[in-house]
Amino acid sequence: MLQTLREQTSALHKEIEKDNTAGLIMDHSITMSEYKLLLLQNYLAYKIVEDEIKRFQPQFSTDKSERLAEDLILLNVDFEAPIASFKGDFHCNDEIEALGAAYVLEGSAMGGMLIARELQDCTNLASIAKHHFFNGDRKNVQGWKEFMKKVNSREFSAEETQKATLKAQETFLFFGKIFDYQPQFSA
Repeated sequence: MLQTLREQTSALHKEIEKDNTAGLIMDHSITMSEYKLLLLQNYLAYKIVEDEIKRFQPQFSTDKSERLAEDLILLNVDFEAPIASFKGDFHCNDEIEALGAAYVLEGSAMGGMLIARELQDCTNLASIAKHHFFNGDRKNVQGWKEFMKKVNSREFSAEETQKATLKAQETFLFFGKIFDYQPQFSA
């Protein structure tokens, strides 16, 4: 299952990431307003997808949207109003689709670690004392390890693998849709 998910989403993952504001962190040119936008976009996508996964996998445990909300509160960004615009745009219909969506969320931990390392060199963000989402804490990778162990511990039919893969692709596309959302922020 994991190998199929990786192979069938790799190109889409790269395509979605290519236009993401996170690249501005990697080259240290991100502004405060761009960072606020990145956090808001991530909050919207993570929160909506997390809520859908939890409908079918109540044991699914992640604090990504909570940590994003902490960052947004500290930066005085309203994240409650925009969520209504996207709430109906993503759905899981069963546990297998939720697994495909969880693959995208849990798999993001490694990229988040890389971004966290580069944040310290972003001079435009020097006034932020603590980053909650991009915090570089190794425990953030634990969810990915647990997810891989869970998936590897059971057999999936070809139909289940295809269904999870399609939902993972749809999840990446949903993130891409959210990344197109461009409200303006003051610095």
